Amino acid sequence: MLIKIAWRNVWRNKRRSFITIAAIFIAVFLAILMRSLQLGMYENMIKNVVGSFSGYVQIHSKGYWEDKNINNSFEVSESVLNSINKIEGVSNIIKRVQTGVLSSNNKLSKFLYVTGIEQEAEEKLTDWNKRLIDGTLLDDNGQSIIVAKGVAKYYDAKVGDSLIFIGQGYHGMQAVGIYPIQGVIDMKNPNLNNMSVFMSLKSAQDFVSAKNRITNLVIDKEQYFNEVKIAEKVKSKIDIQSRDVMTWKEMTPQLDQLIEADNAGGILIIIILYMIVGFGIFGTVLMMTQERLYEFGVLISIGMKKSKLMIILIYETIFLTFVGVLVGFVISWPIVNYFHYNPLKLFGAAADQLESAGFEPIIPFMNTYDIPLVHGFIIILISLITCIYPIIIISKLKPIKAMNR
Repeated sequence: MLIKIAWRNVWRNKRRSFITIAAIFIAVFLAILMRSLQLGMYENMIKNVVGSFSGYVQIHSKGYWEDKNINNSFEVSESVLNSINKIEGVSNIIKRVQTGVLSSNNKLSKFLYVTGIEQEAEEKLTDWNKRLIDGTLLDDNGQSIIVAKGVAKYYDAKVGDSLIFIGQGYHGMQAVGIYPIQGVIDMKNPNLNNMSVFMSLKSAQDFVSAKNRITNLVIDKEQYFNEVKIAEKVKSKIDIQSRDVMTWKEMTPQLDQLIEADNAGGILIIIILYMIVGFGIFGTVLMMTQERLYEFGVLISIGMKKSKLMIILIYETIFLTFVGVLVGFVISWPIVNYFHYNPLKLFGAAADQLESAGFEPIIPFMNTYDIPLVHGFIIILISLITCIYPIIIISKLKPIKAMNR
């Protein structure tokens, strides 16, 4: 009965109710769109810098990250790989050998990073077919290489040309070789494009005389899974006295700090938005209370308990808020989903600036359900806080005084 009375009371003044619902709708609508856009942009940045190559978690030998030397390579057993692969949230494990070399072609030379990869495993992390500009992908048993487009541009090299590498192998062994170019790839990152060369893992191990050894064990995760939890579980599976386990935030702290700083600004804007909406809801509750003091006095004088009257007012506020939140969710969610699968494409100076920083010039929206649920809950919480005022008024209400007023 109390619910029915509250619902009818909401629509006694339709104009006031619609204005309140509209204010709540606009707040929820804007909050969902803003956070979806902001978090989607962060996700794309992380995907470009982390998910496309370095992975979310890596295992190295102690000291490798400070001194990226082939002597800091290590061997990993199949039993350890299997135990890591069984950890919840782990989607893929990638073995790599990475070393620096002096490269040469004709009269030009350049320092490059040669990375030995397992092509099939790498494609589970990144779709190399979409990034391949020319040529073909690597064969696990081949002796050819794939160069990033910046390297190809520097040497004016094409598929079929060769590069000479001179470097240092494992334990001081000499690393020298000449390798034909099999393909050209776009890494979507200026730094990687200017310094990256890829060959099969076996070829790289032979090149540096480090059979069965790797420098990086990259662990990819399932979407939206917490990489910190994965890193903690990985530490329980390996010898942490001789191995380092690092998340992408530890490997690229600059990106993490950039995201945190921008995220703080976005949250501040949403807080201001919620403050405005909160005062709007409070204004509605204030009017609903003051306009009906006579009515409340009559109800209490004929025997209605103050507690039931308080509950009715709480129900009325919740109904107004819930309708506004629901409308905001229903209208905003199709828009979020559309731009998640069809990202906003930037152009001009904005696109050039993002590309120069190593990011794709697109902004996809994030479409996780926690975004509308969190912001809907916050609005409902604000409305419940505003109910404190009518509760205090009713608790102190004297029927005779209210009716004389």
